[in-house]
Amino acid sequence: MSLIEQVRQICNRLAEHGWRDLFLQHGLDIAADDLKTELLKELPNINRQIKGFEDFAKEGKRGIEPGQPARSLFYHALASPNVIVGANNLELTTFPTLAEIETVENYVYGINPPSISELYSRISDNSDNLELGIVVFAYEYRPAPDTVHRKHADMCFSRSGIARVGTMQPFYDPQQRGFLPITEEDSDFTFRVLPARYSAYLSVKRMGNENEFGPLRFRNENAVFPFEDVEKNKSDKERTFWVPLHKLFSGSECLCHDNGEPIDIQLSLKAHHVNEKAKRIYQTLSKLPNDIGKSYLKDNLDKPPFSFQDGIAEFSDDRSVGSNILVPIPHSRLVEEAQYDDGKPLTLNVPKSNTQDVENGIYINTFSSSLLIHMKKNDDIFGRPAPEYVYVRHRLGKNPNLNDEKDMMSIIKKGGYDAVLYKDYTGDGWIEAKGAELIDPKSGKPLAHYAAYSMITAPDFFLNSDQRELMNWYDQQSERLRELTWEVPPFTLSDNRIAVNLELKSDNNTNSAIFNENDDTMTAIISLPYQKAPELTKLDVPLGSRHSYLPDAASGIFAPGWDVSFDRTKSGKQFLAAYGLGSPFPEDSKLCAALSTFWPAVAPDAARTFESTEIEPWWPTVSPLTDEEVGIKGNIPWDGVKGPQIKEDNVVEYPAMEYVDYVQNALDNKFSLSLTGRTDLQEYKERLLSMAFVYYTLGGNKTDWSVLSFQKISSPIDNEELKIAYREAENSLPVDNEELKTAYRKAENSLLDSVYRFEMFRKGNKQTSEDYKKVSVEMKEPTIMFVGITDVTIVPKKKNKANILLKKMNDEPDGNWEYRNVEL
Repeated sequence: MSLIEQVRQICNRLAEHGWRDLFLQHGLDIAADDLKTELLKELPNINRQIKGFEDFAKEGKRGIEPGQPARSLFYHALASPNVIVGANNLELTTFPTLAEIETVENYVYGINPPSISELYSRISDNSDNLELGIVVFAYEYRPAPDTVHRKHADMCFSRSGIARVGTMQPFYDPQQRGFLPITEEDSDFTFRVLPARYSAYLSVKRMGNENEFGPLRFRNENAVFPFEDVEKNKSDKERTFWVPLHKLFSGSECLCHDNGEPIDIQLSLKAHHVNEKAKRIYQTLSKLPNDIGKSYLKDNLDKPPFSFQDGIAEFSDDRSVGSNILVPIPHSRLVEEAQYDDGKPLTLNVPKSNTQDVENGIYINTFSSSLLIHMKKNDDIFGRPAPEYVYVRHRLGKNPNLNDEKDMMSIIKKGGYDAVLYKDYTGDGWIEAKGAELIDPKSGKPLAHYAAYSMITAPDFFLNSDQRELMNWYDQQSERLRELTWEVPPFTLSDNRIAVNLELKSDNNTNSAIFNENDDTMTAIISLPYQKAPELTKLDVPLGSRHSYLPDAASGIFAPGWDVSFDRTKSGKQFLAAYGLGSPFPEDSKLCAALSTFWPAVAPDAARTFESTEIEPWWPTVSPLTDEEVGIKGNIPWDGVKGPQIKEDNVVEYPAMEYVDYVQNALDNKFSLSLTGRTDLQEYKERLLSMAFVYYTLGGNKTDWSVLSFQKISSPIDNEELKIAYREAENSLPVDNEELKTAYRKAENSLLDSVYRFEMFRKGNKQTSEDYKKVSVEMKEPTIMFVGITDVTIVPKKKNKANILLKKMNDEPDGNWEYRNVEL
């Protein structure tokens, strides 16, 4: 069936559900007899005041603009998550399937199929040394604020994609035009797998151009990023990017010869993924000196259970989602025991702590209760040739669970026992295009193929808050506010300019590397090329709550990393690799969540949950989780761990960090995103801000203070404690400060701010607990605070504002409320 007939079927299905009336408001009739002519005609009366069309490109003037999805009104309406109401502002109840969006997308490129020579002519820098290729991209259609140029809704492309593991099949929400990790019908402990979408494009290699195609968050020559070699820093103007020109798809409507004859293309995508964490552990430990290393020499490290390819991800055969959706394979549990084919568990003889091989730079230690594997050079982390943190708390044989041993830390540090290893189904690999053999008309040679980098990663617990959105906000904040948050900025993975996994080798006999060490823009995000900068539409539009699978939704800090880690070649060339992450991933999820101020990511901040028996000092909270999210109230802590509890005589009892077992909790399916998944970006920023305001107001070093309780006041105007606090705080106002009095009266009269309630205290001495799995801490200077956020700024140099009510409980049981009006 031709593309136009497929599009007609889509139009016929949607027309009777309000879509024809919606398009008629723009002058487009999707029920027209001559549908192709109707889609190509100019539309002089496009109404960008209609909800969902506010950010449709001003350059768009047709239902279909050949080769330009963002300038095609018909495509925008089907693909944008903001087009959800029809004529007369009535809600639409039927939406296009992902397969239907793909069909219309193909028609945008195939309505007037170009020749490769014609595509050459569209390139602004049409010099003789241009290089064309067949390149695989992950891509999505985004609202204007999320695009490369931030002018109108548009396609965004990256040569790297991110899918996420889970316990159930994916759920596609047609209204959101995307996938969600949980539905209202799912249990609190469900994790839907989150797919990624790929396609092959005829592309050109270009130097970065901020005004033409990007990349997103364009880098200048002075940019410095953690884990990137400073001497390699340069502007994106000096880096090469593959830029998509034309989508490739099967059939005879995609491209034509110079004489107009159609080119028949048979195209398919093939996925390759590997998890080799166990292999890397054994390989690295085998380099230890003397007989220690020999005990880790094993045959067949490239086979299961050391390295495996099955069970990670595959392309969907569900016709409703189209032909190019990569889906992680769901498993009943996020982690499982690693086993040989005969069911025998894979074990690791745990090396003694402080074991090292200086010549090879291998250092073995413990961090908390994890086995720590480091490769260093000149005391700096040189790379992560193996998982940095390895779970070693299940011992083979008698008394297997070391969590039941009071001297667990001594046992782990001494080593010498066989620990059962566990596996997750994360991994990385490549997506390649098969079957499209095209000839470059200039050189007469076949066009080369370039694969995309694919990461299958851990779940995202804050699905409504992307890393890039947070980084954009962070960039606008004052230096003082930044100092009160993370140790380093919350860079995104798309900010990085690092090659991708150079250890991935082709399946053919050549065993050649899939990726090139000089190709360092794989994770960048770009747009289609525009010869003229687009006009600005409206940026104040909803962003939606669907899963994003492009690299700006992932963290760009690798210590060891949440989505991906990094390693180096022997010559020191950096590259991204999944095998440096924890084994299994919950082992470093715990440490990343606890090391909150160090770990700048949109990830759970569990610093307030734990106290360490060994490490001093611990890390302060940056973006607090609520009492419900850490299990102090209710029974659904995000990680299955109940937070600290007040005991008698001003003592707080914490779970001992070393005994908190995320791997066991994953085995027991105790992780949940039912609460954290409700937090949108606005609230996430407010949490960051309110915590910073608390530290600023209390004074001193933020490491001195601990969060005992954190709650959002759902209805401030009805909260009796808050109203009493405002009334009593009037006595704290200086008689001669009229400005403060005015701010106070305004705050008291409104009570409409976003208000958060904190209970804070200074840590005193640690005390011996009867339960060795607990740590007791003396509570000093207990303080209750209400923080009312009045202004969350996104404007550079404009300060955030808050009304603060503070009550110190140290001197008197009842304390006295004080009012502060604070800017940061």
